[in-house]
Amino acid sequence: MVKPLPPGCRLTAIFDSCHSGTALDLPYVYSTEGKIKEPNLLAEAGQGLMGAGMSYLRGDFGGMLSGIMNVGKTAMGSNSQAEQITRQTKTSPADVVMWSGCKDSQTSADTQEAGRATGAMSYAFIAALTKYPQQSYIQLLNTIRDELRGRYSQKPQLSASHPIDVNLLFIA
Repeated sequence: MVKPLPPGCRLTAIFDSCHSGTALDLPYVYSTEGKIKEPNLLAEAGQGLMGAGMSYLRGDFGGMLSGIMNVGKTAMGSNSQAEQITRQTKTSPADVVMWSGCKDSQTSADTQEAGRATGAMSYAFIAALTKYPQQSYIQLLNTIRDELRGRYSQKPQLSASHPIDVNLLFIA
C-alpha cells in the first residue's frame, strides 16, 4: 500500500482496530524507549512448534514438517539475508508513520467518552495531544500508552517506513 508513494510524500496513518500492529506492514516498529524492535525469535519459534504439534495431532504430516522447517529458519537468526531483503521491500521512499491501536496479537477496545462511541486508542491519541501539544514521537507514544494504562490491556504501536528520529517533534 505504501511502496508506490513518491519521495517527499508524507503519510501519517492511524489504525484503531484489532490486530493492527503491522496493518501497513512497515519494517520499523519502535519500543517505548525509542529503539527499533527486533523480531521476537523465541515467540516465533514457539508458535512454529505449536503449529507443528497441532498439525501432527490432526494427522497432517506435511504441515508438521513445514512447521518444524519454519522453526529452523527462525533459529537461524534475525540478521539473515532473507530478513534484510524483506525489510528493504517493505520500505517506501515516502515518509510513512503509522500509529496502531494495539499489537498484532491484541484486540483494540471500544469505549464511550463524553457520551460518544470511539476507539480507546483514538480517544487516548486526541487526549494526549490535547494535554501536551508539543511532544516528540516517542513522548506521544508513551503518553498514549499512559492514557490507556489501567483501563485497557492494548499496547499502541509506532512504526515507520524507514528509521526515524523519534525524538523529533510530532507534527499533526
